[in-house]
Amino acid sequence: MIDLRPPTEATVSPGVPKLLQDNYYVRFTDAWKESGKCAHFAGNLYQIKRTNQVPYDLHYIIPTADFRDVNLSNAAGGERIYPENTKTLYEVAIGFRPGDYLVDIFLPAGVDVSRLEQANMIPNLANVGLRYLGAVKPSDSPYDDKRLFLYFVKDLEPIILRTYVDGGVAFEKCTFGLLINKCYLQQIVSPTSEQIKLSKEILYYNELRW
Repeated sequence: MIDLRPPTEATVSPGVPKLLQDNYYVRFTDAWKESGKCAHFAGNLYQIKRTNQVPYDLHYIIPTADFRDVNLSNAAGGERIYPENTKTLYEVAIGFRPGDYLVDIFLPAGVDVSRLEQANMIPNLANVGLRYLGAVKPSDSPYDDKRLFLYFVKDLEPIILRTYVDGGVAFEKCTFGLLINKCYLQQIVSPTSEQIKLSKEILYYNELRW
């Protein structure tokens, strides 16, 4: 699941936590049946028994008009941000240091999340206009006000953050600030209607495209 949250428009008291907390509920949609190795999550509701927040920064030096594919999975060459325990959910909040760069999200590799229904309306770095289609800018999810949230379980397909330096400088330092909220899950076999109502829905990526 990918969640890019808008800027806050109002302040409430008491404040609402951005991250999943102990005793919260999460529910995986039936679409997880199509996820291969993750299909056992499909349709299930879990209670979060405990959480642990781990900050982690990633840095890349990229030349102008060039890009780097940042693989967040545990695959060879990846950044190893996926859990290895089948009872763990990672909620990963990402914020970006300022810079002249864009980030496109691919899940699975080679398939862009941001696309429109008209033919050829797909992000394309080689096209001056289409390179901005669906791209996340650092101002969309600032380092100190993280608004981009990703949700990982063991064996999920690799998610790729294609990071493109837009020009104007010889090189750009691209800094991703990650806050990894490790959530230990306990399945609720027969959830009540109230538990279902209170749960956060975890979509499978193909539900983001239609």
